[in-house]
Amino acid sequence: MNKYVYFCLSLLATASLYADPAITQVIVRQQWPWSTDIKVEYVLDGVEAQHPVNLLVRAFNGNVELPANKLEESITGVRYGIAEPGVGSFLINPIKAFGQEKVALANFKVKLSLETSDANASEVIYKIFDLTAETGTFACTDVTRADLKNGLYGDFETSYSNIDSTFSTGLSDVLVWTGVTNYPGAKTTKLVMRKIPAGTFSMGQTGGTFGTTGNAEPVHNVTLTKDFYIGVFEMTQEQYRRLGRSQYSGSYNKGDDNPIENAKFADYRSQITSVFKTNLGVDSLDFPTEAQWEYACRAGTTSELYNGKDLSVSGSTKHENIAPIAWYSESGTQAVGKKLPNAFGLYDMIGNVYEACQDNWAVGYPAGDAVDPTGPAAADPDGKLVARGGYYGVWNYLITSAGRNASAGEDRTCGFRLAFTVNE
Repeated sequence: MNKYVYFCLSLLATASLYADPAITQVIVRQQWPWSTDIKVEYVLDGVEAQHPVNLLVRAFNGNVELPANKLEESITGVRYGIAEPGVGSFLINPIKAFGQEKVALANFKVKLSLETSDANASEVIYKIFDLTAETGTFACTDVTRADLKNGLYGDFETSYSNIDSTFSTGLSDVLVWTGVTNYPGAKTTKLVMRKIPAGTFSMGQTGGTFGTTGNAEPVHNVTLTKDFYIGVFEMTQEQYRRLGRSQYSGSYNKGDDNPIENAKFADYRSQITSVFKTNLGVDSLDFPTEAQWEYACRAGTTSELYNGKDLSVSGSTKHENIAPIAWYSESGTQAVGKKLPNAFGLYDMIGNVYEACQDNWAVGYPAGDAVDPTGPAAADPDGKLVARGGYYGVWNYLITSAGRNASAGEDRTCGFRLAFTVNE
């Protein structure tokens, strides 16, 4: 069935909620015959860089306001964090906006208004490192909250339950770049890292689906005093080669967007701290600390899994609670980013490969609350570090947000993701 849209277009003259800035002119045009999209152009006066504004959009058929639930996702163009006066425009896709293949509105109107942007609109929430340069430091693109909300990088979500209606989180601030899985090179020729805000959380677990986890006790409060960035994906084989400008191909399950594995954690870390951090221009680049890892994995949850659910099992049957987010009970690693993310927008934090942490291994945690913990000062005699998240071949407490194990690496189950602390 062909899609078509018919509108009689008009506009509503608008004024700002404030004396200054103000919208002084609005023009609405349908792009037909080359497109059914509706182009809205406007003139914005009086905006100052230190006081950016958001452009709010409402649509009407005559005097009846059209549902807003799909209008937001149907709009492309800059509407958030506008910091300069001048002529602006955006497009409305009416098929997406009204959820119908055929739409006929006799008197379509658009009303624009202004609001002050959130104070954190200019906050850099993602960093994209371009790994294609053959020499020198890799270039970095900062992606702000406003960039995401303006649709400059594709799809995003501000509600975790929009990713899956059964998912939940305790985070009050959700902004997930879901379009990162389709962003060109995000798993191979680029490195995407997500900012995680400082905060306090409950670390560890007692009991659970498979009984007492032992190594994850006692449960204690941990405060992380600094923001940090962490890889959106587990480090892939092509990213590893490009970051080191090397031909390393030691992984057992080969694939450019499969996670790196089959090397010692000590070898990984030596490469990171001596080569990767220079090539990225980031002095604090390393594995995450164990506390950083679990805080980032949980993403506001206190459940066994980071989608707000517990790891439930009936006999040996794989359960639907974990299947949407993790690779488990598989014969080998899988390409990253194929499952659903947590509420920070991180993929594969559970399953696929164990992920190395900075911390030396010890059974359980010291009693009492902690601030920016880094694990035991004394190294494990066998060089074991904490490994988190479980891997593709297990079906037990290890594939939970609290499950922890010890490893020196050098097998096909162990990989890592990069992290660095914001030292502001």
